[in-house]
Amino acid sequence: MEASILEENLREFRNFPEPLRSLVEDELKAGNQIVEFGHGFPAAPCGAYIRLALPVTTRARQATAELDFYDRNSSSYSGEFTDANRHFFVLEPPHPPSPAPDMNAIRAAIDAEYAANAALQARGAYQLTDNRDETPASGQHEAASDERIDPASTSIVRRFVESMEINYDKWHEGEGYDLALIELADQCTRDSIERILIGRSSIGWRDIEALAKINSPKSRVAIMHAFMHADTQTRMAVHIHAPELLSQQLRTDSIVRALQESTIYFGLSEALAEVEQFHPPEIVQELLRGLMRRDGGTACHFAAMLYFLYGKSSCTFDWEYRPFFLKFNTEDLLERERAVRELCDVIGVDPII
Repeated sequence: MEASILEENLREFRNFPEPLRSLVEDELKAGNQIVEFGHGFPAAPCGAYIRLALPVTTRARQATAELDFYDRNSSSYSGEFTDANRHFFVLEPPHPPSPAPDMNAIRAAIDAEYAANAALQARGAYQLTDNRDETPASGQHEAASDERIDPASTSIVRRFVESMEINYDKWHEGEGYDLALIELADQCTRDSIERILIGRSSIGWRDIEALAKINSPKSRVAIMHAFMHADTQTRMAVHIHAPELLSQQLRTDSIVRALQESTIYFGLSEALAEVEQFHPPEIVQELLRGLMRRDGGTACHFAAMLYFLYGKSSCTFDWEYRPFFLKFNTEDLLERERAVRELCDVIGVDPII
């Protein structure tokens, strides 16, 4: 089927891994068409992509032993077939557009949810007590008698609250809350846990992980509220645990900001892990700028990532090239500039100094 591919693209097509070439050839036989040969996201700078006119029909839209598959929901493409190296891609056309979101309704929902939680918190709705013999306050006896408390539910909520107490070992090991308790909880108990999480004065990455596990409309609102206002580590938790809530532009802007501001132990490691899989041009440009703008240790990791994205190394920090990467770990800007020029010469881009 190579005759169906323009002569100018044949050489590039032959660089694609065999499973992807086979996929394209089968689609062309079935009547599909190639609408674009391209470079850039989602391909790394050393790779390329083929965009098809129609969704794939010659095989299941799912991962196999040879190819990975992801059903994206971006404005430029939907299905994404690639191999383990993620340098070459076959892309399907985008899904039909969804109705535009009602931003006034979204803002009103967030405001109402947080106002309701503040009111509940003010009334002590999240207080847990072992005093089962306490006499109800005046006017509450009837309500208390009508709402029988399930001891099992109370136990699960109490144990979850206990898991929220972070000691040094939990902090050092990066241990989150006891998410298994959410699996055991019935809907009423999950609602109680959700209110506790949403009502916290400051939501961190552990709260995001738990809210994503609950995955209710209220939890999703709280996650997005935290994403818009929290620190890098918390934002990266949204990338990891609730990526479906982020548009491509939100994801890009968040990673660029992390590359500009964060440090290894406070979100940068998670951001670089995202870059391995997600690297539109804005992110690649920020890595290049950061070679001179960030501190030496960070620039060292940026250089290693750029080597990987441009196909010069086999992983995101290839120890074979570690001596070269360490050249960037200096505060002597003249030495750093020489390292940047050497890297740009290897990967084939104009140096940004």
